[in-house]
Order: sequence, then C-alpha cells, then structure tokens
Amino acid sequence: MSAPREAGLAHAAVLAAMHGAVFPHDPWDEAAFRALLGQPGALALIHEAGGFLLLRSVLDEAEILTLGAVEKRRGIAGALLEEALRRLRRIGVRTLYLEVAADNVPARALYEKYGFTAAGLRKAYYQDGGDALNMRLDLAAALAHRP
Repeated sequence: MSAPREAGLAHAAVLAAMHGAVFPHDPWDEAAFRALLGQPGALALIHEAGGFLLLRSVLDEAEILTLGAVEKRRGIAGALLEEALRRLRRIGVRTLYLEVAADNVPARALYEKYGFTAAGLRKAYYQDGGDALNMRLDLAAALAHRP
C-alpha cells in the first residue's frame, strides 16, 4: 500500500468527492475544502487507495477536522493518522483533538488504538441529532501507545 501524501488546493475536488462518498449525509464541497486548505496551519493528506485527512494546527495544538476512507478495514485511515501524527510531532504539536460520532464504534476503536481518550461529549452535534465524542491525544504519551 502506498504512503499518504500531502494534498493542496489542486486536490480540493478530489477531496470533496471522497468526502461525499464517505459522508453522504453531510458532504463538504470543493469550495469548503478550498477555504479550509487556505487557512493558516491547515494540512491535508490524501491516500491513493481512497482516503483523506484534514487537520488544522495552531502553536502546539491541532484538531483533525475530517478523516475518512472510501473502503473500510484496509488500513487506509490508520496510515493517514500515522502520517499526520509523524508530521505533527515534527512541528512540535503536543495535543491533538477530534470529534467523532459517539455511535461510530469502528472509528472510536481506531482512535483509542492510537491513544486518544474521551475528553467530553457534545449532545446533538450532528445534523441527524447524534452526539459527538470529543477525544484528545497527548502526542508525547502517544509514543507508548503506537500500534
């Protein structure tokens, strides 16, 4: 399997298409990806097997804004997450945050495998009324949790 690579503005349409395939109930369009990619601290990764990750960092903190794989259980999301963690450590990020649907057991398991812990709950966060679990990762401590 190939390694994830950095994606830029030129990849906005591809990112939007993949996001729509993974999240058909709440797809982000090309304009949304262009706007996010144009922000300071934004980093997008793309996997040629059909996956993406978008995060934003400020000083020593970062947040995963979206992560998805078109085909599940192929290690794509894990590869993207590993590459993001490597890059974030390199630029001195100490804490990484994300929100995940509280009922998304496979995604929660992936994040827990990498050392993320629950940090809060946002009730009725999603359009369908579903709750979001806030998760946090201490990147220094996460080295001990590497799969």
